[in-house]
Amino acid sequence: MHNYLFKYLTAAQMTVVNMSSYLPAHFLRLWVLRVMGASIGPGTVIYRGLEVRYPKNLIIGANCSIGDHAILDARGGLIIGDRVNISSQVMIWSRQHDWRALDFATQDRAVVIESYTWLSARSIILPGVVVGEGGVVAAGAVVSRDVDPYSVVAGVPALVVADRPKLLDYLPSSDVRTKLPWW
Repeated sequence: MHNYLFKYLTAAQMTVVNMSSYLPAHFLRLWVLRVMGASIGPGTVIYRGLEVRYPKNLIIGANCSIGDHAILDARGGLIIGDRVNISSQVMIWSRQHDWRALDFATQDRAVVIESYTWLSARSIILPGVVVGEGGVVAAGAVVSRDVDPYSVVAGVPALVVADRPKLLDYLPSSDVRTKLPWW
């Protein structure tokens, strides 16, 4: 009975979080996620349509920008560092099915996105991946292995295509001041 009730409460929580992602102000979206247990640093901006799975296991650092219609799966744990730019429609997964298991059981593996990373539009990060500090994931890339710090990866599967300069110093969320309050 306890497991059955837990599933319904989790589904209700996910519904509230997902519906709140369309509230007309990003500070309201942040407030709901924090009430639901997410840890979110100051200066972080969340755009519309964000889908979060299990916000209690979600940690987002300061001054991050989370693009519209991104999916953050924190069921297996998700840690996002400071000054991270997650573009529109990015998917980060921390739970997946084990194709080798006879019962198709799920596996949880935490994902870590370190500071100053950029996950470009429609990129996909799979369970257990660490994207190192300053790493860049190109648009549409599928990342199934760790990304070294200051590396640029692209493709399916993602492979290193370049190196990024070190000593980065920028605020991905700084453009929020130029947007209307409802954004």
